[in-house]
Amino acid sequence: MNNDTISQFKNELNSFFVLVLLNLTFGALTMAIGLQFMVTSVLGMTGSQTTAVFRILIGSFSLVCFGLGIFWVLSSAKILRGVTTVRRECKKRAEPISAEILTGWIMRIMAHYRENKKTIRWMTLVCALGGCTFLALGILNLIQGIAGGVLYGGMGFPVLVLIAAGINLTIGLASLIFSTWFHRYSAAWDRRMEEASRSEDALKQAMEQR
Repeated sequence: MNNDTISQFKNELNSFFVLVLLNLTFGALTMAIGLQFMVTSVLGMTGSQTTAVFRILIGSFSLVCFGLGIFWVLSSAKILRGVTTVRRECKKRAEPISAEILTGWIMRIMAHYRENKKTIRWMTLVCALGGCTFLALGILNLIQGIAGGVLYGGMGFPVLVLIAAGINLTIGLASLIFSTWFHRYSAAWDRRMEEASRSEDALKQAMEQR
């Protein structure tokens, strides 16, 4: 089997794997945000200055975030299982890899992609939006850190803010990069499925003509 084909498949598989992991992270963060607002609305807003309507709005927002987070984590976990199974087999298999084995892996990933195509497209979008959000937070942290350093000089330099900026920028860039890569790979997979569908139709027509 051509090494370029094997390398291409591994790159596609790894991008798929990281995309799902990032979506698991975003789902967990959404759950955490919902839980935070839920606790705030129940414990932190019981004073007379907060209206009942505002508490209801905060509580509703927290429930929506928490529910969406759970749904997205479960959806991502379902897709992750299919990717992880093939990825483990690929890691355990020593090279050279035969054409039959590689074709079997490709067919399984293609079937998994076709079965969850709509959810995976949403994952690509969520990953891109999450990457933009973290990138914006990282830039904001960086500006705050630089401004704090200029304001206080060498005293009380906001190291934690700069660390947060580094983390947010890293997550943001990684999310944007992998969402872009996977979008390119998914376009190639769509073409493969169209070609496979045309081949199936041609075979069916040939059988019917007999």
